[in-house]
Amino acid sequence: MKTARTIIILVSLCFLLVGQGQAISGESYSGFLENYPDFEQDKDRPGALVYFNPETDLKTYTKILIDPIEIWYAPDSKYKGIKPDDLKALADTFRLALINALEPEYPVVDKPGPDVLGIRLAITNVYVKKKKRGLLGYTPVGLVVTTGRALAGKNISLTDATIEIEVLDSQTNERLGALIDKQSASPEKKKKDKTSWEEVENTLKFYAERFRARMDAERSQ
Repeated sequence: MKTARTIIILVSLCFLLVGQGQAISGESYSGFLENYPDFEQDKDRPGALVYFNPETDLKTYTKILIDPIEIWYAPDSKYKGIKPDDLKALADTFRLALINALEPEYPVVDKPGPDVLGIRLAITNVYVKKKKRGLLGYTPVGLVVTTGRALAGKNISLTDATIEIEVLDSQTNERLGALIDKQSASPEKKKKDKTSWEEVENTLKFYAERFRARMDAERSQ
């Protein structure tokens, strides 16, 4: 009996290790990053993965360049159509969250430079709902009523969104850091099909503020 039990435990452990290897190799990732580094568990965010290039010297960077934020469908999203206004509302919301957390200490600029740090960001695993609006929704008045965050919130679900961020040297494109953090709304929100805008925004603010603090610490040395 002990031998059989030992075999079962060993087999179970092998399956567990195989599953972890697939996740680490990037097979279960979205593909937003060209290749996925050897991540470590984030000590401050359970379930999140982080990577920092040990040779990175953040003291040389004083400005930030944020690439256009990308939105990736969930593979099993039944509907895959996102209107340009919805995409813009979604991207603008998260871009503003980053800018507010970084400025004025680290101005956000629109061109690469020797002292400019680049940030690539994607919200992946996004579910899209087919619109059900009347004719008013397509008139100029209707567009005013349904613009911005309210418009996107009606059609895009972030209850299980994943945040993927890559930090680069803006001139050489050398990777300096990366992170992946999956956001999952409470069961109550999922049942009501509510988006988790605030959760995703707060997570982005958390990482931006922590990164700013890290840069501050590097520059003070």
